[in-house]
Amino acid sequence: MAFSKAITLEDVHRIKRPGLGYIYRGKITVGDLFGALNEGDVRYAPRYQRGYKPGAEVSEAEYDQLVDIKTKDLNIERPRAQAIAAKYLMAIAGEGNKVLYNPDVIWNARRDPHRRDPQYEPDQRVLQIYSAITIPDSGHRHFAYYLIGAWHAGVEPVPDAVVIEPTSGESVPGEKLREWLNAFNPYDVEDSSILVEVFNLDKEQEGRLFDEYNDESKPASNAASIDLYDDKTPSRRFVSKLMASCRIFSRAEIETRSNTIGSKSRKLTTNATMEAAIRPFSKKLLELERQEGFDDLVSFFCAFYEEWGAHYPVYLPESTAEARQALRTKSFALSNVIFFPMFRLAFDLWWKKYKGAKAEWRRDNSWKDALAKLAGEVEIEVESGAEGAKTKRTVKVPVMARDVDGDEENPGNPAWRERVLVPKFDRQGKLSGWTLSSTRVTRDAAYSYLRDVSGLRDVLD
Repeated sequence: MAFSKAITLEDVHRIKRPGLGYIYRGKITVGDLFGALNEGDVRYAPRYQRGYKPGAEVSEAEYDQLVDIKTKDLNIERPRAQAIAAKYLMAIAGEGNKVLYNPDVIWNARRDPHRRDPQYEPDQRVLQIYSAITIPDSGHRHFAYYLIGAWHAGVEPVPDAVVIEPTSGESVPGEKLREWLNAFNPYDVEDSSILVEVFNLDKEQEGRLFDEYNDESKPASNAASIDLYDDKTPSRRFVSKLMASCRIFSRAEIETRSNTIGSKSRKLTTNATMEAAIRPFSKKLLELERQEGFDDLVSFFCAFYEEWGAHYPVYLPESTAEARQALRTKSFALSNVIFFPMFRLAFDLWWKKYKGAKAEWRRDNSWKDALAKLAGEVEIEVESGAEGAKTKRTVKVPVMARDVDGDEENPGNPAWRERVLVPKFDRQGKLSGWTLSSTRVTRDAAYSYLRDVSGLRDVLD
Protein backbone atom coordinates (compact mmCIF):
# COMPACT_ATOMS: atom_id res chain seq x y z
CA MET A 1 0.00 0.00 0.00
CA ALA A 2 1.27 3.50 -0.77
CA PHE A 3 0.52 6.56 1.33
CA SER A 4 0.24 9.94 -0.33
CA LYS A 5 0.70 11.81 2.92
CA ALA A 6 2.70 11.69 6.09
CA ILE A 7 1.01 10.85 9.39
CA THR A 8 2.09 13.16 12.20
CA LEU A 9 2.06 12.40 15.91
CA GLU A 10 2.81 15.07 18.49
CA ASP A 11 4.03 14.96 22.08
CA VAL A 12 6.07 11.84 21.27
CA HIS A 13 8.81 10.23 23.34
CA ARG A 14 11.24 7.66 22.02
CA ILE A 15 13.53 5.02 23.44
CA LYS A 16 16.02 2.71 21.81
CA ARG A 17 15.62 -1.02 22.25
CA PRO A 18 18.40 -3.51 21.48
CA GLY A 19 17.78 -5.26 18.19
CA LEU A 20 14.69 -3.21 17.38
CA GLY A 21 15.88 0.35 17.09
CA TYR A 22 13.72 3.24 18.19
CA ILE A 23 10.28 2.79 19.71
CA TYR A 24 7.98 5.83 19.88
CA ARG A 25 5.23 6.58 22.33
CA GLY A 26 2.72 9.39 21.91
CA LYS A 27 -0.96 10.11 22.24
CA ILE A 28 -3.86 10.43 19.86
CA THR A 29 -7.48 11.37 20.42
CA VAL A 30 -10.26 8.87 19.84
CA GLY A 31 -11.59 11.09 17.07
CA ASP A 32 -8.26 11.24 15.25
CA LEU A 33 -7.79 7.48 15.59
CA PHE A 34 -11.26 6.92 14.18
CA GLY A 35 -10.38 9.16 11.24
CA ALA A 36 -7.13 7.29 10.61
CA LEU A 37 -8.94 3.94 10.69
CA ASN A 38 -11.91 5.12 8.65
CA GLU A 39 -9.70 6.66 5.94
CA GLY A 40 -7.35 3.69 5.78
CA ASP A 41 -4.28 5.43 7.21
CA VAL A 42 -3.99 2.66 9.80
CA ARG A 43 -4.64 -0.81 8.43
CA TYR A 44 -4.85 -4.43 9.41
CA ALA A 45 -2.43 -7.11 8.20
CA PRO A 46 -4.26 -10.49 8.15
CA ARG A 47 -1.05 -12.44 7.51
CA TYR A 48 0.69 -11.17 10.63
CA GLN A 49 -2.22 -10.72 13.00
CA ARG A 50 -5.30 -12.84 13.74
CA GLY A 51 -6.30 -13.15 10.10
CA TYR A 52 -9.79 -14.04 8.96
CA LYS A 53 -12.49 -15.95 10.80
CA PRO A 54 -12.39 -19.75 10.45
CA GLY A 55 -14.33 -20.76 7.37
CA ALA A 56 -14.13 -17.35 5.70
CA GLU A 57 -13.79 -17.73 1.96
CA VAL A 58 -10.61 -15.78 1.24
CA SER A 59 -7.70 -16.67 -1.01
CA GLU A 60 -4.18 -17.16 0.28
CA ALA A 61 -3.10 -14.02 -1.57
CA GLU A 62 -5.65 -11.94 0.35
CA TYR A 63 -3.77 -12.63 3.58
CA ASP A 64 -0.89 -10.49 2.29
CA GLN A 65 -3.08 -7.45 1.57
CA LEU A 66 -3.40 -4.64 4.09
CA VAL A 67 -7.09 -4.04 4.73
CA ASP A 68 -9.39 -1.69 6.64
CA ILE A 69 -10.21 -2.84 10.15
CA LYS A 70 -13.89 -2.80 9.19
CA THR A 71 -13.27 -5.42 6.47
CA LYS A 72 -15.83 -8.23 6.57
CA ASP A 73 -14.77 -11.58 8.09
CA LEU A 74 -11.64 -10.36 9.89
CA ASN A 75 -11.11 -12.40 13.05
CA ILE A 76 -12.30 -9.55 15.24
CA GLU A 77 -15.38 -10.09 17.39
CA ARG A 78 -17.75 -7.16 17.05
CA PRO A 79 -19.57 -7.89 20.38
CA ARG A 80 -16.24 -7.84 22.24
CA ALA A 81 -15.25 -4.54 20.62
CA GLN A 82 -18.68 -3.09 21.38
CA ALA A 83 -18.24 -4.05 25.04
CA ILE A 84 -14.86 -2.28 25.13
CA ALA A 85 -16.41 0.81 23.54
CA ALA A 86 -19.29 0.83 26.03
CA LYS A 87 -16.91 0.50 28.99
CA TYR A 88 -14.81 3.41 27.68
CA LEU A 89 -17.88 5.63 27.31
CA MET A 90 -19.17 4.55 30.73
CA ALA A 91 -15.87 5.54 32.35
CA ILE A 92 -15.82 8.89 30.51
CA ALA A 93 -19.35 9.56 31.73
CA GLY A 94 -18.42 8.54 35.28
CA GLU A 95 -21.27 6.01 35.50
CA GLY A 96 -21.21 2.39 36.61
CA ASN A 97 -18.19 0.43 37.78
CA LYS A 98 -16.72 -0.57 34.42
CA VAL A 99 -13.36 0.94 33.50
CA LEU A 100 -11.12 0.21 30.53
CA TYR A 101 -7.84 -0.25 32.38
CA ASN A 102 -5.76 -0.91 29.26
CA PRO A 103 -6.74 1.74 26.68
CA ASP A 104 -3.42 1.78 24.76
CA VAL A 105 -3.00 0.77 21.12
CA ILE A 106 0.01 -0.47 19.16
CA TRP A 107 1.16 0.45 15.66
CA ASN A 108 3.93 -0.63 13.37
CA ALA A 109 5.30 1.93 10.92
CA ARG A 110 6.18 -0.92 8.62
CA ARG A 111 9.74 -0.72 7.39
CA ASP A 112 9.79 -0.38 3.59
CA PRO A 113 12.91 0.06 1.39
CA HIS A 114 10.84 2.31 -0.88
CA ARG A 115 9.66 4.58 1.93
CA ARG A 116 11.41 6.90 4.35
CA ASP A 117 11.88 5.76 7.91
CA PRO A 118 9.94 7.67 10.55
CA GLN A 119 11.36 11.14 11.14
CA TYR A 120 11.53 12.35 14.74
CA GLU A 121 12.15 15.92 15.88
CA PRO A 122 13.32 15.64 19.49
CA ASP A 123 13.01 19.36 20.25
CA GLN A 124 9.38 19.52 19.12
CA ARG A 125 8.70 15.86 20.06
CA VAL A 126 7.02 15.34 16.71
CA LEU A 127 7.03 12.07 14.74
CA GLN A 128 6.25 11.84 11.04
CA ILE A 129 5.45 8.45 9.51
CA TYR A 130 5.74 7.92 5.75
CA SER A 131 5.20 4.16 5.42
CA ALA A 132 2.18 1.92 5.94
CA ILE A 133 0.89 1.82 9.50
CA THR A 134 -0.34 -1.58 10.64
CA ILE A 135 -1.83 -3.01 13.83
CA PRO A 136 0.47 -5.69 15.32
CA ASP A 137 -1.75 -6.05 18.40
CA SER A 138 -4.74 -4.44 20.17
CA GLY A 139 -7.02 -5.14 17.19
CA HIS A 140 -10.18 -5.25 19.31
CA ARG A 141 -9.30 -1.97 21.01
CA HIS A 142 -8.72 -0.36 17.63
CA PHE A 143 -12.11 -1.59 16.43
CA ALA A 144 -13.73 -0.36 19.65
CA TYR A 145 -12.37 3.15 19.04
CA TYR A 146 -13.51 2.95 15.44
CA LEU A 147 -17.01 2.09 16.69
CA ILE A 148 -17.07 5.00 19.15
CA GLY A 149 -16.12 7.39 16.35
CA ALA A 150 -18.55 5.78 13.93
CA TRP A 151 -21.43 5.97 16.41
CA HIS A 152 -20.58 9.56 17.26
CA ALA A 153 -20.36 10.59 13.60
CA GLY A 154 -23.44 8.65 12.58
CA VAL A 155 -21.43 6.39 10.26
CA GLU A 156 -22.83 3.34 12.06
CA PRO A 157 -26.08 3.12 14.04
CA VAL A 158 -25.85 2.84 17.81
CA PRO A 159 -26.87 -0.72 18.83
CA ASP A 160 -30.12 -1.25 20.71
CA ALA A 161 -28.01 -2.67 23.55
CA VAL A 162 -24.42 -3.75 24.18
CA VAL A 163 -23.66 -6.73 26.39
CA ILE A 164 -20.70 -5.82 28.59
CA GLU A 165 -20.62 -9.03 30.63
CA PRO A 166 -21.48 -12.06 28.45
CA THR A 167 -21.82 -14.59 31.28
CA SER A 168 -24.44 -12.62 33.20
CA GLY A 169 -25.91 -10.81 30.21
CA GLU A 170 -25.29 -7.43 31.88
CA SER A 171 -25.84 -4.82 29.19
CA VAL A 172 -26.01 -1.12 28.43
CA PRO A 173 -29.13 0.07 26.54
CA GLY A 174 -28.75 2.06 23.35
CA GLU A 175 -30.46 5.06 24.94
CA LYS A 176 -27.70 5.27 27.53
CA LEU A 177 -25.00 4.91 24.87
CA ARG A 178 -26.52 7.77 22.90
CA GLU A 179 -26.69 9.90 26.02
CA TRP A 180 -22.99 9.32 26.69
CA LEU A 181 -22.05 9.92 23.04
CA ASN A 182 -23.92 13.23 22.96
CA ALA A 183 -21.88 14.45 25.93
CA PHE A 184 -18.62 13.08 24.53
CA ASN A 185 -16.08 15.09 22.53
CA PRO A 186 -13.85 12.58 20.72
CA TYR A 187 -11.29 15.29 19.93
CA ASP A 188 -10.83 16.53 23.50
CA VAL A 189 -7.09 16.18 24.15
CA GLU A 190 -7.54 16.01 27.91
CA ASP A 191 -10.37 13.48 28.25
CA SER A 192 -10.35 11.60 24.95
CA SER A 193 -6.68 10.81 24.35
CA ILE A 194 -5.13 7.36 24.32
CA LEU A 195 -1.51 6.26 24.19
CA VAL A 196 -0.08 4.76 21.03
CA GLU A 197 3.18 2.83 20.88
CA VAL A 198 4.85 2.84 17.48
CA PHE A 199 7.37 0.25 16.28
CA ASN A 200 9.41 0.43 13.09
CA LEU A 201 9.75 -3.21 11.99
CA ASP A 202 9.56 -5.17 8.76
CA LYS A 203 6.56 -7.42 8.21
CA GLU A 204 8.25 -10.61 9.46
CA GLN A 205 9.30 -8.89 12.69
CA GLU A 206 5.75 -7.59 12.96
CA GLY A 207 4.53 -11.19 13.09
CA ARG A 208 7.05 -12.02 15.79
CA LEU A 209 5.88 -9.01 17.78
CA PHE A 210 2.31 -10.32 17.57
CA ASP A 211 3.53 -13.71 18.80
CA GLU A 212 5.34 -12.16 21.75
CA TYR A 213 2.28 -10.18 22.81
CA ASN A 214 -0.12 -13.08 22.43
CA ASP A 215 1.76 -16.36 22.82
CA GLU A 216 4.73 -15.74 25.07
CA SER A 217 2.92 -13.63 27.65
CA LYS A 218 1.91 -15.51 30.80
CA PRO A 219 -1.58 -14.65 31.99
CA ALA A 220 -2.27 -14.45 35.70
CA SER A 221 -3.98 -17.41 37.35
CA ASN A 222 -7.76 -17.25 37.49
CA ALA A 223 -7.52 -17.11 41.26
CA ALA A 224 -5.24 -14.06 41.23
CA SER A 225 -7.37 -12.31 38.60
CA ILE A 226 -10.52 -12.86 40.64
CA ASP A 227 -8.81 -11.60 43.79
CA LEU A 228 -7.47 -8.47 42.11
CA TYR A 229 -10.79 -7.56 40.46
CA ASP A 230 -13.37 -9.16 42.70
CA ASP A 231 -16.31 -6.95 41.71
CA LYS A 232 -16.00 -7.39 37.95
CA THR A 233 -18.87 -9.87 37.49
CA PRO A 234 -21.88 -11.05 39.52
CA SER A 235 -20.17 -14.39 40.19
CA ARG A 236 -17.03 -12.67 41.48
CA ARG A 237 -19.10 -10.33 43.61
CA PHE A 238 -20.92 -13.31 45.11
CA VAL A 239 -17.65 -15.04 46.01
CA SER A 240 -16.28 -11.82 47.47
CA LYS A 241 -19.39 -11.39 49.61
CA LEU A 242 -19.25 -15.04 50.66
CA MET A 243 -15.62 -14.64 51.75
CA ALA A 244 -16.48 -11.50 53.69
CA SER A 245 -19.56 -13.01 55.36
CA CYS A 246 -18.74 -16.64 56.16
CA ARG A 247 -16.06 -17.86 58.51
CA ILE A 248 -15.80 -21.12 56.56
CA PHE A 249 -14.96 -19.15 53.40
CA SER A 250 -12.90 -16.38 54.97
CA ARG A 251 -9.71 -15.22 53.24
CA ALA A 252 -7.62 -17.24 55.69
CA GLU A 253 -9.36 -20.41 54.47
CA ILE A 254 -9.39 -19.79 50.71
CA GLU A 255 -6.52 -19.94 48.21
CA THR A 256 -6.58 -16.69 46.23
CA ARG A 257 -3.29 -16.79 44.30
CA SER A 258 -3.25 -20.25 42.76
CA ASN A 259 -5.85 -22.35 40.94
CA THR A 260 -4.88 -25.46 42.91
CA ILE A 261 -4.38 -26.47 46.53
CA GLY A 262 -0.81 -27.41 47.44
CA SER A 263 -0.17 -30.80 49.03
CA LYS A 264 0.83 -29.12 52.30
CA SER A 265 -1.69 -26.30 52.20
CA ARG A 266 -4.49 -26.07 54.74
CA LYS A 267 -6.67 -24.04 52.37
CA LEU A 268 -10.21 -25.33 51.96
CA THR A 269 -10.56 -24.60 48.25
CA THR A 270 -9.72 -21.85 45.75
CA ASN A 271 -11.67 -18.73 44.92
CA ALA A 272 -11.37 -19.84 41.28
CA THR A 273 -13.26 -23.05 42.09
CA MET A 274 -15.95 -21.14 43.96
CA GLU A 275 -16.34 -18.59 41.18
CA ALA A 276 -16.55 -21.28 38.50
CA ALA A 277 -19.12 -23.19 40.57
CA ILE A 278 -21.45 -20.19 40.93
CA ARG A 279 -20.83 -18.73 37.45
CA PRO A 280 -23.64 -20.69 35.73
CA PHE A 281 -26.07 -18.64 37.83
CA SER A 282 -24.62 -15.25 36.81
CA LYS A 283 -27.80 -14.00 35.16
CA LYS A 284 -29.86 -14.85 38.24
CA LEU A 285 -27.25 -13.25 40.50
CA LEU A 286 -27.46 -10.06 38.45
CA GLU A 287 -31.23 -10.16 38.78
CA LEU A 288 -30.89 -10.53 42.56
CA GLU A 289 -28.47 -7.59 42.72
CA ARG A 290 -30.89 -5.36 40.85
CA GLN A 291 -33.94 -6.43 42.82
CA GLU A 292 -33.45 -8.16 46.16
CA GLY A 293 -32.31 -11.44 47.62
CA PHE A 294 -28.56 -11.35 46.98
CA ASP A 295 -27.67 -10.96 50.67
CA ASP A 296 -30.20 -13.60 51.71
CA LEU A 297 -28.68 -16.05 49.24
CA VAL A 298 -25.23 -15.39 50.73
CA SER A 299 -26.65 -15.98 54.21
CA PHE A 300 -28.17 -19.25 53.08
CA PHE A 301 -24.86 -20.42 51.62
CA CYS A 302 -23.13 -19.57 54.90
CA ALA A 303 -25.70 -21.55 56.90
CA PHE A 304 -25.64 -24.39 54.36
CA TYR A 305 -21.89 -24.84 54.75
CA GLU A 306 -21.95 -24.37 58.52
CA GLU A 307 -24.34 -27.33 58.60
CA TRP A 308 -22.07 -29.26 56.23
CA GLY A 309 -19.21 -28.44 58.60
CA ALA A 310 -21.16 -30.03 61.45
CA HIS A 311 -20.94 -33.31 59.52
CA TYR A 312 -17.42 -32.73 58.21
CA PRO A 313 -15.53 -30.66 60.81
CA VAL A 314 -12.56 -30.25 58.46
CA TYR A 315 -14.61 -27.47 56.86
CA LEU A 316 -14.37 -25.44 60.04
CA PRO A 317 -11.63 -22.79 60.34
CA GLU A 318 -9.77 -24.52 63.16
CA SER A 319 -9.09 -27.57 60.99
CA THR A 320 -5.49 -28.51 60.19
CA ALA A 321 -3.84 -29.09 56.82
CA GLU A 322 -3.24 -32.73 57.75
CA ALA A 323 -6.91 -33.33 58.56
CA ARG A 324 -8.08 -31.75 55.32
CA GLN A 325 -5.59 -33.61 53.16
CA ALA A 326 -6.47 -36.90 54.90
CA LEU A 327 -10.15 -36.44 54.07
CA ARG A 328 -9.39 -35.60 50.43
CA THR A 329 -7.63 -38.95 49.97
CA LYS A 330 -10.64 -41.02 51.04
CA SER A 331 -13.70 -38.84 50.47
CA PHE A 332 -15.23 -36.54 47.88
CA ALA A 333 -16.63 -34.41 50.70
CA LEU A 334 -13.73 -31.97 50.35
CA SER A 335 -12.75 -32.60 46.75
CA ASN A 336 -12.71 -29.50 44.54
CA VAL A 337 -15.07 -31.22 42.10
CA ILE A 338 -17.77 -31.55 44.77
CA PHE A 339 -18.07 -27.77 45.17
CA PHE A 340 -19.74 -27.62 41.75
CA PRO A 341 -22.74 -29.89 42.47
CA MET A 342 -22.94 -28.68 46.08
CA PHE A 343 -23.05 -24.99 45.07
CA ARG A 344 -25.67 -25.88 42.48
CA LEU A 345 -27.66 -27.79 45.07
CA ALA A 346 -27.59 -24.86 47.49
CA PHE A 347 -28.48 -22.31 44.82
CA ASP A 348 -31.28 -24.36 43.29
CA LEU A 349 -32.73 -25.11 46.71
CA TRP A 350 -32.77 -21.45 47.72
CA TRP A 351 -34.00 -20.22 44.33
CA LYS A 352 -36.77 -22.77 43.89
CA LYS A 353 -37.94 -23.20 47.46
CA TYR A 354 -36.99 -20.11 49.44
CA LYS A 355 -36.61 -17.20 47.00
CA GLY A 356 -38.86 -14.36 48.04
CA ALA A 357 -39.68 -15.94 51.39
CA LYS A 358 -36.67 -14.22 52.98
CA ALA A 359 -36.48 -15.90 56.43
CA GLU A 360 -38.40 -19.08 55.64
CA TRP A 361 -35.32 -21.27 55.25
CA ARG A 362 -34.23 -20.36 58.79
CA ARG A 363 -37.39 -21.98 60.15
CA ASP A 364 -37.23 -25.04 57.90
CA ASN A 365 -35.03 -28.05 58.66
CA SER A 366 -35.62 -29.96 55.42
CA TRP A 367 -32.39 -28.69 53.85
CA LYS A 368 -30.51 -29.78 56.97
CA ASP A 369 -32.08 -33.22 56.67
CA ALA A 370 -30.95 -33.34 53.04
CA LEU A 371 -27.34 -32.56 54.04
CA ALA A 372 -27.51 -35.23 56.75
CA LYS A 373 -28.40 -37.76 54.07
CA LEU A 374 -25.46 -36.66 51.91
CA ALA A 375 -23.15 -37.02 54.92
CA GLY A 376 -24.67 -40.41 55.72
CA GLU A 377 -24.22 -43.89 54.28
CA VAL A 378 -25.56 -46.02 51.46
CA GLU A 379 -25.66 -49.79 51.15
CA ILE A 380 -23.51 -51.44 48.49
CA GLU A 381 -22.75 -55.03 47.57
CA VAL A 382 -19.10 -56.15 47.63
CA GLU A 383 -17.38 -59.35 46.62
CA SER A 384 -14.67 -61.10 48.62
CA GLY A 385 -12.70 -64.31 48.43
CA ALA A 386 -10.56 -66.04 45.83
CA GLU A 387 -11.43 -66.14 42.14
CA GLY A 388 -14.04 -68.82 41.53
CA ALA A 389 -15.13 -68.83 45.16
CA LYS A 390 -16.22 -65.24 45.65
CA THR A 391 -18.98 -64.38 48.05
CA LYS A 392 -21.13 -61.28 48.14
CA ARG A 393 -22.06 -59.27 51.16
CA THR A 394 -23.86 -56.00 51.81
CA VAL A 395 -22.00 -53.23 53.60
CA LYS A 396 -22.60 -49.58 54.33
CA VAL A 397 -20.23 -46.91 53.02
CA PRO A 398 -20.33 -43.10 53.22
CA VAL A 399 -22.09 -41.44 50.30
CA MET A 400 -18.98 -39.33 49.74
CA ALA A 401 -16.50 -42.23 50.01
CA ARG A 402 -13.99 -42.33 47.16
CA ASP A 403 -14.01 -45.56 45.20
CA VAL A 404 -10.80 -47.45 46.13
CA ASP A 405 -9.85 -50.08 43.56
CA GLY A 406 -9.31 -53.54 45.01
CA ASP A 407 -9.75 -52.57 48.65
CA GLU A 408 -12.19 -55.14 50.04
CA GLU A 409 -11.84 -53.93 53.62
CA ASN A 410 -12.46 -50.25 52.85
CA PRO A 411 -14.65 -50.14 49.75
CA GLY A 412 -15.67 -46.80 48.37
CA ASN A 413 -18.98 -45.79 46.90
CA PRO A 414 -19.13 -47.23 43.36
CA ALA A 415 -21.92 -44.81 42.50
CA TRP A 416 -19.24 -42.23 41.70
CA ARG A 417 -18.09 -44.40 38.79
CA GLU A 418 -19.33 -43.06 35.47
CA ARG A 419 -20.09 -39.83 37.27
CA VAL A 420 -16.96 -38.00 38.45
CA LEU A 421 -14.84 -41.10 37.97
CA VAL A 422 -14.20 -42.18 34.39
CA PRO A 423 -12.61 -45.45 33.28
CA LYS A 424 -8.92 -45.87 32.40
CA PHE A 425 -7.78 -48.50 29.95
CA ASP A 426 -4.44 -50.18 29.40
CA ARG A 427 -2.75 -50.61 26.01
CA GLN A 428 -4.74 -53.78 25.39
CA GLY A 429 -7.97 -51.89 25.88
CA LYS A 430 -8.76 -53.50 29.23
CA LEU A 431 -10.14 -51.52 32.14
CA SER A 432 -7.23 -50.64 34.43
CA GLY A 433 -8.92 -48.33 36.92
CA TRP A 434 -10.82 -45.09 37.37
CA THR A 435 -9.65 -41.50 37.28
CA LEU A 436 -11.21 -38.27 38.51
CA SER A 437 -12.77 -36.06 35.84
CA SER A 438 -14.12 -32.56 36.41
CA THR A 439 -16.10 -31.53 33.35
CA ARG A 440 -19.56 -30.09 32.80
CA VAL A 441 -20.88 -33.58 32.06
CA THR A 442 -19.38 -35.23 35.16
CA ARG A 443 -20.44 -32.32 37.38
CA ASP A 444 -24.00 -32.61 36.08
CA ALA A 445 -23.94 -36.34 36.81
CA ALA A 446 -22.67 -35.68 40.35
CA TYR A 447 -25.42 -33.11 40.90
CA SER A 448 -28.09 -35.54 39.75
CA TYR A 449 -26.77 -38.17 42.16
CA LEU A 450 -26.60 -35.79 45.14
CA ARG A 451 -30.07 -34.46 44.38
CA ASP A 452 -31.47 -38.01 44.44
CA VAL A 453 -29.62 -39.18 47.56
CA SER A 454 -30.61 -36.02 49.44
CA GLY A 455 -34.27 -36.63 48.68
CA LEU A 456 -34.62 -33.25 46.93
CA ARG A 457 -35.51 -34.49 43.44
CA ASP A 458 -39.18 -33.49 43.75
CA VAL A 459 -38.24 -30.08 45.12
CA LEU A 460 -35.59 -29.30 42.52
CA ASP A 461 -37.10 -30.82 39.36
